[in-house]
Amino acid sequence: MKKAYPWLILASCCLLQGAGLGIVSNCAGVFFVPVMEEFGCSMSAISLHVTFNNVFQCIGTLFVAKVIRKYRVRYLIPAAGLIVGLAQISLAFSHSLLQWYICAVIQGFFIVYVTGIIIPLAISNWFTERAGFALGMTAMSAGLAGALMSALFGTLITNASWRVAILVSGIAILVMTVPTSWFFMALEPKEKGCVPFGGEKKVPEEEVHGHGRIRIDIRVISIVMIASCASFSTIFNNHFPAFGQMTGVVLVAPAILLSINMFGNMGFKIGFGSLNDYIGAKRTTLVSFLILGCSCFMLIYGNDLLICIAAFMFGVNSLIATAQGPLLAKDVWRKSEYPMALQIVQISVRLSYAVFSYVEGALFDLWGRYTPLLWLQVLSVGVGVLFVFLLYAGRRKRAGIH
Repeated sequence: MKKAYPWLILASCCLLQGAGLGIVSNCAGVFFVPVMEEFGCSMSAISLHVTFNNVFQCIGTLFVAKVIRKYRVRYLIPAAGLIVGLAQISLAFSHSLLQWYICAVIQGFFIVYVTGIIIPLAISNWFTERAGFALGMTAMSAGLAGALMSALFGTLITNASWRVAILVSGIAILVMTVPTSWFFMALEPKEKGCVPFGGEKKVPEEEVHGHGRIRIDIRVISIVMIASCASFSTIFNNHFPAFGQMTGVVLVAPAILLSINMFGNMGFKIGFGSLNDYIGAKRTTLVSFLILGCSCFMLIYGNDLLICIAAFMFGVNSLIATAQGPLLAKDVWRKSEYPMALQIVQISVRLSYAVFSYVEGALFDLWGRYTPLLWLQVLSVGVGVLFVFLLYAGRRKRAGIH
């Protein structure tokens, strides 16, 4: 049992990511159109709840490292999952956007104890080998949950109502977060009397949650920009149901494009998570940005079939935002600096989500179409590639390697 426990931790982390990112974040776009129609609001207004959610995720992230050193995650995660799930359920009884904003604030502050830096820290502690594969699997679970749940919620919206769909989503969050984290989750192998997969670390006294400090240099600027570019792209995932309606790629329901996108999200995280273990985080990130850029051109110029393929390819953006950031940070900073580097990555991603979720909704309201937004996606890909090279240039300058 002890030898298998790292994989039990991995399974628990997958469920947490599926609930926190797969349902709360990745499925948010499914509810945009029906809520807009019932409340009579604009795209930017409904998108603002995503902004509030991510702003308070940034605030909550500032406290996570201190809190998890004081309290065991076995108690933290179930409590946070309960709060996030009940907040989601309460949206089924909402009658104004104000209620959505309040719930977004509550969910944002507590969801960082369900996902956030806890997942990569746990993976780093429990896997000294195949860490890229394990982190890719946890990131993939968000895509799998998003793909399955967005299709389910889209069907419920069509056949019942968005209120029924969001009620089911809240129940799913409770089921996926509370039981497994209470019975199985542990941040470090020593809590369970186990050893990491791949054996003990070469320097066991060097804790992965050390107190190393990071000074602002080109590496920090680069990782922030990479995370921001990935987040700018990932926000567009929420617009696929509306994009499907505007382009006529409706198939069974408008949400089907989002489901295709989530399957791409899942596929790239499985394949490219493992690819990190073989060709490294730098090359994997560059290939991911290349695929993302190609998908943007296909969305702009493609026919219905190419748009569906592009929606799948576009799912690679979530890999960059959720998996590549932590892996790049692990590659560039020392182990004692890794927790702080993770905080920088997570805050950058969430703050970018907060800003860009509103900005992209406002730009759509301004232009009334998605083509200009897709050209901005192309620009962000170019910027992201540039800062990947700058990140490793800063690493060589700092460490005097390669």
